[in-house]
Amino acid sequence: MAAPDLRDRLAELEVEHATLLTELEAFHAEYLRRVGVIDVQVQELQARLLAATGPRVDADAAQRRYRESTTALEAVPAPPGPPPSEDLKTLFRDAAKRMHPDLQTDPAGRGHAEAFMKQLNQAYTAGDADAIGNLVRQWETSPYATAAPSGAAPTPALAAAVEQAEQRLEQTRASSLATLMEQTFLASMQGRDLLQELRWNAEEELANVRLRVATLDT
Repeated sequence: MAAPDLRDRLAELEVEHATLLTELEAFHAEYLRRVGVIDVQVQELQARLLAATGPRVDADAAQRRYRESTTALEAVPAPPGPPPSEDLKTLFRDAAKRMHPDLQTDPAGRGHAEAFMKQLNQAYTAGDADAIGNLVRQWETSPYATAAPSGAAPTPALAAAVEQAEQRLEQTRASSLATLMEQTFLASMQGRDLLQELRWNAEEELANVRLRVATLDT
């Protein structure tokens, strides 16, 4: 595969990954709002039970899970806007082809590109096309802006960058959150609301834990 094709492939992988991360962020927020609010109550009561009756190590672990869940709930973002449009994906793809860190050959250039890519991902998540355009204009005036000549031979570094991007995408797709999102989508195709089912399960568990706590307090 020629270098321009590898650059295109690298940029496309970054679009797919950024889009997936945006979808996962929105799904995670919905999960926390619908299911997490119940889970955190369960974990709080479980921590109380273990503190009173269980081994110290189990009680500490339960308290830690409760604190982590509480922190996650406090950080739940507002409901997201519409998914990225095709125009926004095109803007992101073109920008990534210009400023991807793996296209740089020295540490200074890579660090500069990483800072730009971080801002690019943030702008993409926010759906801010103007911000992406501004980043591209800033990049083009930087000393690290480069353009590969048409038909240039691929380099081992560029091929490795594509392979690493593919691995990052697959790792994200294989994550527990992505798996749950896929299961939720498949359930919706069958007319089921998986998150509602999980909430019902959590509410049932909460009722059981409350009974145990009430017994402990008597």
